[in-house]
Amino acid sequence: MLALNGSSITCNWLIVVDVFWQASFWKDPASAIKEAYLNTDVIILNNAPNLGPGGSTAVTAILIDGKELLVANVGDSRAVLSRGGVAEQLSIDHEPGQPTERDNIENRGGFVSNMPGNVLQLS
Repeated sequence: MLALNGSSITCNWLIVVDVFWQASFWKDPASAIKEAYLNTDVIILNNAPNLGPGGSTAVTAILIDGKELLVANVGDSRAVLSRGGVAEQLSIDHEPGQPTERDNIENRGGFVSNMPGNVLQLS
């Protein structure tokens, strides 16, 4: 039985476990990561009534054979690499306040609302 508490730790754990369960991982790791994110989304949506309000963010970075770094994210989790002591952003935040992100959320049946303190809430 799978228990979800809605935390980003749980979300990241589900993604990482799913990535390595994908039969295609060693042949097409980028597709395996994408599939893992989509599978995790389905699990979260199917358990939404038990999770309560709010959402989750996740970032995944997988180094393959010390040569290829694959990075994926959802929400405002950010991947940053330190190269020679200089921070290099590896991912783009998915902020609900950005018009394209807001459109994506609303076109999928969700909504974005402004909370006190100009904090955005999605569902």
